Amino acid sequence: MKILHLYSDWKWTGPAEPALNLCVALKRLGHDVTFACGKAMEDFPFPPDSESVEKCAYERGLKPVTDFTLSKHFGFFKAIRDIRKLTAFMDEEAFDLVHVHRCYDHLVGGIAARRAKRPLPVVRTSHDGVGLIRGVRNTICISKLMDALITVSEEAKKADALTFSLPDNKIFRIDASIDCDRFKPMNGHKDIREKWGIRNNDVVVGIIARIQEHRRFHVLLKAIKIARQEDPRLRLLVIGRGTKEKQLLTDPVREMGLEEAVIHTGYRTKDYVDVVSCMDFNVFLVPGSEGACRAVREVMAMKKPVIAANRGMLSEIVDHNVTGLVIEDTPENLAAAFVKLSKDESLRSRFADASLKKAREAFSLESMALKVEKVYSNLLSSLNPTPKE
Repeated sequence: MKILHLYSDWKWTGPAEPALNLCVALKRLGHDVTFACGKAMEDFPFPPDSESVEKCAYERGLKPVTDFTLSKHFGFFKAIRDIRKLTAFMDEEAFDLVHVHRCYDHLVGGIAARRAKRPLPVVRTSHDGVGLIRGVRNTICISKLMDALITVSEEAKKADALTFSLPDNKIFRIDASIDCDRFKPMNGHKDIREKWGIRNNDVVVGIIARIQEHRRFHVLLKAIKIARQEDPRLRLLVIGRGTKEKQLLTDPVREMGLEEAVIHTGYRTKDYVDVVSCMDFNVFLVPGSEGACRAVREVMAMKKPVIAANRGMLSEIVDHNVTGLVIEDTPENLAAAFVKLSKDESLRSRFADASLKKAREAFSLESMALKVEKVYSNLLSSLNPTPKE
């Protein structure tokens, strides 16, 4: 199949990584994939610290097309230009279908696909773990400019089916994927733990989250303080940054006397996987801003048990008493979960094995690509049925 993927942003945020990962995995299956995105401000070659979709596409072996505006935010005149240019591009390249990932690229890509000399089917992935908002643009895009919708959670699938009156043959739930080759169990992380001052007998609970008010750091810190009264070996490793670090983390840690217990690594890039490997288990209290809770899937692929709040799609990813614990996240409940896992190494090991198994079976790039490929094939077959002899 010859497939055009559109991504309307230049920044490496949100669903950029799963969109790119899908393109890479589809290419491995032998498909002809073109990826178009917004143009980064930097010229090629990019600075080493650049975080753009374009740069990351090149790093993954894709040659992105940046001839269209494809910006995150809508503008009438730029949308008109993009529709005209995309229509001509689709006619020239003779794609089999178009796959869109965000609101703006769905609108302009969907209109262009319908205007093409040979109208192209449009597949949309909603990367948020919740249903799309019923607005004028979404209603138009879903009802008029789309042939199949892929969601990353059962909750989102049910909500979108109800909101937009979608039949079962137009909406599909496919788990968001992660690169299991990059996020894999690491055995030799003793030196990395020593780098962060983690002792041999410490039990490390880690959290990966932006430091924001709604991320419930106040609950987390109360929980670690309570838990350490029963198991002083417990340490909290925080990976993330935010404009309110002092207010939400630094000052409360000092006021609660947790300076020795809390390790704040800040935002990590090149050594992110190494730092995650220092954790014995992880905690997630709120689904992330990118919606698909990718960090949860990543740590599971690294053979980590997960304590998850019973909130959003977290309970869909973490299976209670199988890959971890799903709880109502009061400080007391969190503390009890921390102590339960810190004191029962065999339970941690059982949860870890199950996490790794689920990640490889459900969240791998290959698994996702095969499921998306099936959506493509069924869609094209339904729109172009084989004539009866």
